[in-house]
Amino acid sequence: MDNVILKNVRPFVNGNFEAATTISIVDGVFRDSAPEGTPVVDVNGALAIPALFALGIDFQEPKRDDIYTYRDGFRAMHRGGFYGGLYESTANPVDGIQRLVAEKAALGYQGYDIRVLGAINQDYEAKALAEMCELADGGVAGFGDGNKAFGSMRFLRLCLEYGAMTKKRFFFLPYDYSLAHGGYVNEGNFSDMIGMKGVPEQAETLPLFSLLEMSRWLGVPMHIKQVTSKSALNLIRRAREMGVDVTCDVDIHHLLFCDEEVATLNTSLNLHPPVRSSDDRDALWQGLADGTIQAVSINHFPVHREDKEVNFEDAVPGAISLEIALPALWNRLTERLGEKRAVEVLSSKPAEIAGADVVSLAPGKKASLVVFDPNGVTDVTSKTFAGGVENSPFLGQTLSGKILGSYVAGIWG
Repeated sequence: MDNVILKNVRPFVNGNFEAATTISIVDGVFRDSAPEGTPVVDVNGALAIPALFALGIDFQEPKRDDIYTYRDGFRAMHRGGFYGGLYESTANPVDGIQRLVAEKAALGYQGYDIRVLGAINQDYEAKALAEMCELADGGVAGFGDGNKAFGSMRFLRLCLEYGAMTKKRFFFLPYDYSLAHGGYVNEGNFSDMIGMKGVPEQAETLPLFSLLEMSRWLGVPMHIKQVTSKSALNLIRRAREMGVDVTCDVDIHHLLFCDEEVATLNTSLNLHPPVRSSDDRDALWQGLADGTIQAVSINHFPVHREDKEVNFEDAVPGAISLEIALPALWNRLTERLGEKRAVEVLSSKPAEIAGADVVSLAPGKKASLVVFDPNGVTDVTSKTFAGGVENSPFLGQTLSGKILGSYVAGIWG
């Protein structure tokens, strides 16, 4: 493990950033002092933020290691200051104990705190139940749908009734594929203007209502992934008032973009689900502010360059974000929510949802932090990203704020 002394750094302690001080990290632990000869890094008043936790990461290996690998993903996490994440691969469903053992072995050797979602059904085909009880005994964080259709209401009920025995949380992306019907952008004035088939908000709200009603009926805790609309937030608020145990997150791109910006036809904004209207985006920010939304999700999904350098409607949906999430979000989060809440939605709350350990900068604790200069700038180029993909809508932009280094998995850099 690396030893390092961070000089002139402002640590986040007890909900605030303190005055500039010195932080010593020895053998991966915060200490009062360090041995003589330990490297000293002067960060000139930059912030020491507890390392981040990513909801929604998919490195696609082993089935699609031609696109991306675990190694690429861990490099991306280190560059972005993430100490852990909730892993769910659309290409590699963890639907049995053998797959779980293999996935945990691949994800656990680098020292990151990776929690794995088990699949609710075999191969995400909504035909046969996954081995949920065995998966729970094997240590999955919960059960997910792989961002695929969950099947009929009867099959959903069977999944939830069986999974309820494990006391684990279920993670769903509410999306009605029949209503979306091959749409690529939000249905509304903008989709009409550009002449592109739209996805109505009801493609989110109708399955969401079913999920929430099932959760209320069967008493199963649930997490809703990537809320996109004001109407969906209202359904979640109403369900909580009725006693439903439901948490939710918002994707980084749905916070920072709206359908009007799809006018550029940047295929990195071809996302699943699509970004919504500016009014919906404002509602998502309000949902973060009032606590309706617990966390910001990263949803790091690598796509081959040739699958993005096509017409918008032919592109594979998805974007990568681990490396640039902090500079893309930090200043906007702190302006709207304050520094304490910004740390919560990027670090502690995502970790709590995944059942992971929450990190802090307290003396004697395991060291996991990211050093960030909110006054710096980040020029996003192809070299910013790990691996051979660059499917980010921020490519070519200059972001406010700069990561100076991170200490995660025992490595400073």
